[in-house]
Amino acid sequence: MIEDAAASLIVAGCRGSIGVSGERYRRYGGNTTSLYTMVEPDHYLVVDGGTGLRRLQHSLTPGPKRFTLLFTHYHWDHIQGLPMFAPLFDATNEFVFYGKDYEGSGPQEIIDGIICPPWWPITLATATARVEYRTIAGSITVGSVVVDPIDLTHPQGSIGFRLTKDRAIVIATDHEAVDPEVDGRLVEAARGAQVLIHDAQYTPDEYRTLRVGWGHSDWESATTAAREAGVERLILTSHDPDRSDDGIDAIRSAARARFPRTDAAFEGMSIPF
Repeated sequence: MIEDAAASLIVAGCRGSIGVSGERYRRYGGNTTSLYTMVEPDHYLVVDGGTGLRRLQHSLTPGPKRFTLLFTHYHWDHIQGLPMFAPLFDATNEFVFYGKDYEGSGPQEIIDGIICPPWWPITLATATARVEYRTIAGSITVGSVVVDPIDLTHPQGSIGFRLTKDRAIVIATDHEAVDPEVDGRLVEAARGAQVLIHDAQYTPDEYRTLRVGWGHSDWESATTAAREAGVERLILTSHDPDRSDDGIDAIRSAARARFPRTDAAFEGMSIPF
């Protein structure tokens, strides 16, 4: 795992909305969104802190570590792994959290207001690691990776990221393809990238009949973005919590008819970077 993380982006969780478990979810996994890569020795760049974050925790070697966490947004399924992330409670570690402001509050105020009693027994203020909070407002460099934020369409807002190293990977985990202007900006951000990781929580029928305005896309919209951006590979993510492994297989097959180089994200997936 560690060797892969130095040259790849690792999918640690790719389930949308809520974590699930059981035989129906064995192959793609049930943990919510988290992805990571090692940008320099013992320095990890992490996108989102869903329950998949624990996969990174279990792969770490002993010794001090640095973590840069990028939050696409603050919904539960993207932060729920955070208070259980053991490296936060090790004084030898350092963290930088990047996220958007929301209604006048910065990332620290927002996270402290969610991870606290009575919703959680402790606050992150009890963490012994050094933690710094920053508002992401433009391009940043994290070790060997350049990060460019992309505004997306989602309730209360969400941002995607273009990560550029030897290759470029664009992540749009929670995005509803409904606004042509926003969709166009995502396509432009993905242009020239090798990989687009795109929300595909629904089938087209599911989206049209019930889920407009819920903040997620169908697989057809994901393939449209991939085709328009000219990416080499599309990876579908944010799998619906009720979608079985076989159901995700079916979505992947349907998407391949429109964009042949389509895969579906699964826990442990290693994306060359």
